[in-house]
Amino acid sequence: MSYCDPLDRYLPLDHPYFSYLSHIRLAQASLGIAASDSKKLDVTRSFIEILDTLSENLFDPDTVLQDSVRKPMNHVEDVWLDMKEKMMQGDVRSASLLSAHSHMKIALGYLAILKRDDLFREYVTDYLLKYMGKLSIMIYREAMGHVLL
Repeated sequence: MSYCDPLDRYLPLDHPYFSYLSHIRLAQASLGIAASDSKKLDVTRSFIEILDTLSENLFDPDTVLQDSVRKPMNHVEDVWLDMKEKMMQGDVRSASLLSAHSHMKIALGYLAILKRDDLFREYVTDYLLKYMGKLSIMIYREAMGHVLL
């Protein structure tokens, strides 16, 4: 059993909430590694801030992104780009951003599971699901150098 802060109760350690939380932390750590590279530090830090705000939304649905951050995210669409060439270059920042993206995609899957769970239904908002997905795409595109024009 482990303590679940939003519910203020203990849940089995294998509950999807803890998997979600672990992948969010891994995404944050990967973004931290990307920030340590010092390239495009302002962009990387903005990803960290957005992820932090969205993570807080699970605990407090009134915690939302500022309009100046949220509105451009509405135009972000998923795209597939080949990672092999990018990874062959040995770019630490890109690899760390791709790691963050992958952990966020897994966390997003756990959020979808939590949304169907009666205990978490009121905590997992459509807003959170939408913008967590959009942020994941933005991070992926940044990692691949695919800038949305």
